[in-house]
This record gives sequence, C-alpha cells and structure tokens, in this order.
Amino acid sequence: MIDLSGETAIVTGAAQGFGEEIARRLGEAGANVVLADVQVEKGEGVAADIADDGAETIFVECDVTDRDSAEALVEAAEDRFGTVEMLVNNAGGAGGETFQEIEQDAWQFGLDLNLTGPFNCSKAVMPGMLEHGNGRIVNISSMAGRNVTVNGNPSYTASKWGLIGLTKHAARDLGPEIRVNALCPGGSPRGPMGRFVEPDDVADGVLYLVSDLAEFVDGTVLEVEGGSHLNPSADDLDLDYETGNDDS
Repeated sequence: MIDLSGETAIVTGAAQGFGEEIARRLGEAGANVVLADVQVEKGEGVAADIADDGAETIFVECDVTDRDSAEALVEAAEDRFGTVEMLVNNAGGAGGETFQEIEQDAWQFGLDLNLTGPFNCSKAVMPGMLEHGNGRIVNISSMAGRNVTVNGNPSYTASKWGLIGLTKHAARDLGPEIRVNALCPGGSPRGPMGRFVEPDDVADGVLYLVSDLAEFVDGTVLEVEGGSHLNPSADDLDLDYETGNDDS
C-alpha cells in the first residue's frame, strides 16, 4: 500500500475527469488534498465528497493561467497544511480546430492553459519544496505530446510537446530536492488493450510517480495509453485531450 499520510498534494483541474480521480486517490492514500479549479461549485462538491471519505481537503478557486492566482493557491495550501509535497498539474484542454481554422486567440489560450499554467504553479510551489525537500511534481501531458492529437487543435499538440520539455528541464534544474515527471494519457479501442484511457488509469500512474516506489524516477515520461502507439494508423490513435477544466 502507498502511504502519503502527513503530506499535502495540490491537484489542478480537480473538479472533473482525471483531476477529480487523481484527487480522490491521493486522499485515499492519506494525503491532504488541495483541489484547484475555476469551476467553483463543481470543485467544492468534489472536495466535500473526498472529505466525506476521510481525507483532509480544501478547495481553492484558481486560474492557473494567472501567475497571481497560482501563487495564491500555493499560499492557501501552505496556510492550511504547512508544506506542499506534491503538485499535479492536470488543468488543461483545447478546442478542436484544425491548423487552417485556428485563430490567434485560440492558439494563445491553449499555450496559456496547457503550458504556462503548469509553469506558473510549479514556480509558485518551488520555493517551499526546495526548502523542505522531497517535492514531487507530475505534469499531465498527453500522447499528443508524443505524436499529434486527432481530437484537439495544433495549440494543444504544441503545448503538450512543450510540457514534456518543461518537465525534463525542470527535473534537471530542481533535483534532488524536487522530482519532476510527466504522464501521457491516451488510448484507443483498436489498440492492444482495446479501450480508451480511464481516469483511474491516470490516477494509478500519478500515485506511482509521487510515491517512494518512484524515488529514483526523475525527468521521465510515463505513457498510460494501453499500447495504442503501436498501431501504425494515425486514425486509430484516438487521444483524450480533455484533462481538466477547458469547458468552464
């Protein structure tokens, strides 16, 4: 059993989908969980459910694209729990425009949400983690960051590739006090495992990466996609690009 008792995790985009399940699983493992999202009513409901299951939780409204909001999130977490040992940068998403269709505002929105958001939150949590050590950051990228999305727009593909680059650079600069890894969800019914990725698959991967089982895992990319990349047809690579709060 993975025991995270006494430690605190921030999960962004925690009001639904991957983020909600990640927050639940971290709470079940004993962590204090700080749920962050722009969807206040949904986020507060998820936090209440997790608290009912016995975990210490708070919800903080946060727009990860805004540096001040990210810093306020970390401040609220530290005020409540003292230190933050884990950050899961899950908030993300994009529209479905093609390269021909996408306009500047949609391009910039995707970069801000999927790449600048994790940067903002990581920078905000970094000082405390460096001070006390044993920090862990997990960036939820996508198999679109390994190939190209067939669901989202080019901003999503570019930002998820960029998030893997940011993960590796941060891991190099912040170790050994902070381990930084990325997780890439994906999946296809035509892949070897025969299905799409589920939130609990992603939560399992995150739980591993923040645990002592992964204490020597740093700057790596965990692909949670059922072997779908083994299919040579791009049309079979149905990637899940809705990881967080893009419909808010």
